[in-house]
Amino acid sequence: MFKRIYFFFFTYMSAMYFAQTLLVFWIFKNGFGFSDLIIFYLISYVVALFFIFLFPHYKFKSKNSILYGAIFSAFSVLVLIKIFNPTQLYLSAIFSGLNIIFFWIPYNIMHFKYSDEEKRGRHSGIYFLATPIIGITLQPLTGIVAEKFGFEVMFLIGILLYSVPIFLIRYLPQFEWDLNIKKEFLALKFNFSTFFQGITSRVSWTLIPIFTLFFIKTPSQFGRFFGYLALVTAIASVINGHISDKMKNRRYFFYFFSSLAVLSFLPLAFVENSYCWGIFAGISSLCLSLANPSWLTFNLDYYKELGVEKSIVLREVFLNLGYFFNLFLVSLIFYFTSSTKISLLVISILCCLLPVVSYLQGVYHAKIN
Repeated sequence: MFKRIYFFFFTYMSAMYFAQTLLVFWIFKNGFGFSDLIIFYLISYVVALFFIFLFPHYKFKSKNSILYGAIFSAFSVLVLIKIFNPTQLYLSAIFSGLNIIFFWIPYNIMHFKYSDEEKRGRHSGIYFLATPIIGITLQPLTGIVAEKFGFEVMFLIGILLYSVPIFLIRYLPQFEWDLNIKKEFLALKFNFSTFFQGITSRVSWTLIPIFTLFFIKTPSQFGRFFGYLALVTAIASVINGHISDKMKNRRYFFYFFSSLAVLSFLPLAFVENSYCWGIFAGISSLCLSLANPSWLTFNLDYYKELGVEKSIVLREVFLNLGYFFNLFLVSLIFYFTSSTKISLLVISILCCLLPVVSYLQGVYHAKIN
């Protein structure tokens, strides 16, 4: 069953990478600036948080939910193939936020619900290995297709690729899940560690792609750059997960790789050319890839008594709060300073608090209650 789930995930990520790798490049090419891109991502996380906290108590069926999530992901690209009005950008962001709720939450539940708990670290590594393996070839390919045949053709191919994972949904396990975690959220202590993990991961997954636009000017270069980042990180996660399972003491891996990840962001704000940007962005991606399995495994361990379903939903709450805080702070600093570099530097310094707040929270030292 786990192999079937993972194969589905592989096809979904292939479609998403082909459809969305150059999306930020396309938005920028159509005249939208730094602030617009930040707002685009902010809206998606506001939508996700809105649904988690305000959606009425309702049991979702996993297959139906994942189907809706895949469709929302395709629609987030479809509405931007031809950009006539800024509202299209906001509509795409709404679809992206709905994808977080309807796809990522049930898929993450499924991934760990049907995997061996004793090999959770390894499965976390496998989870984060899929995207770089796909990215090594598909991300450079998207740039080549966009340059030779046009962005519209590249986007349409990506959207058509969603038909493969949509077909495979029928072979996934069926279970029920819900978003009802308000009681646990209010009863438990605020999870500052996961909140700061959200702040930190957005540097790599949102700010680095946006800042790369200042150094790279063609779609093929943009695609090759992210193919290079994927190559840098391809093996790190699964090795880390395997070692942490064997060692049984995940504390050392959590703090060591968390520290590496946050420190790797500091030089980014001082980079002046594309060559140095590639070096330091690659180092940051590598360090974050080493940290990610430890972060995911921590959340499943931290909320172990609550079960996988509520653990995943609570994780999404704190991650999306961190995502929102990161981008809100970046936009606020940019508004008052008009400096993208100051924005990146401040948020990078803030990320350095992740190991500190995790230690004060008692990560791998104390239970949730």
